[in-house]
Amino acid sequence: MNVNYPMIANYNENNLGQFAESLSHEIPLFDHSTDSRKREKIETLAEVYSLIIVLDQVEKAYLKDSISSEDYTMTVNKLLAQYKTYLANEEIADEYQDLQTFKEKYNISASNAITRLERGIPVTVEHAIQSNRGPTAVAGTEKKYSGKAVAEATGNFITVMDALKLNYKAKDQLHPLMSELLLSINRVSSQDFECRSKLVEWIVKINKMKIKETLTEEEARELLFDLESAYKSFYTLLE
Repeated sequence: MNVNYPMIANYNENNLGQFAESLSHEIPLFDHSTDSRKREKIETLAEVYSLIIVLDQVEKAYLKDSISSEDYTMTVNKLLAQYKTYLANEEIADEYQDLQTFKEKYNISASNAITRLERGIPVTVEHAIQSNRGPTAVAGTEKKYSGKAVAEATGNFITVMDALKLNYKAKDQLHPLMSELLLSINRVSSQDFECRSKLVEWIVKINKMKIKETLTEEEARELLFDLESAYKSFYTLLE
């Protein structure tokens, strides 16, 4: 019985040597015709992609209790700041378009990171999760809070309200101030109070704005009203 075997190429030492040499050649990331400006844009978008993947891993690590609340908050704040810095460049922002478009274009599967980027603040800040180092209330007393923490939160309330009165309406003007306000409130107490959820809603709303967008006059007045209400409720909490 005759059996026909498939043809197998015969490799001599020269063939193997050429094959090994081809593997050692570096594959260029860019075509020779790519200018430096376009190359820089592509490299920056690659950094944004990597940042999203890293953020997703940090979120997962926190959900698994693999990192502390303090380390998580510090790391996520740093990643969010880097993300905003990259997209502050108009050319990069135009190429990026928006988070959903970028996600679909590059088939990114990182739901935890996408949620965090949409919210714009760490989950510990959003939900007032205290670090394991303890609350800001003075030990041995009831409903006593750190004077320094209260002063910082008060100052941040006044700063944001003054900013609105000075006609600050852009995302890059308001989001850092609102985020710092919420963080300073959390340093005072993790207790919920009336209008705190409103502050979170405003932070998320402002975070979703495009860099060129601004609040309308009506939205600015509404935000100021919510801030004043939250300020009064915050002080009621301290009594």
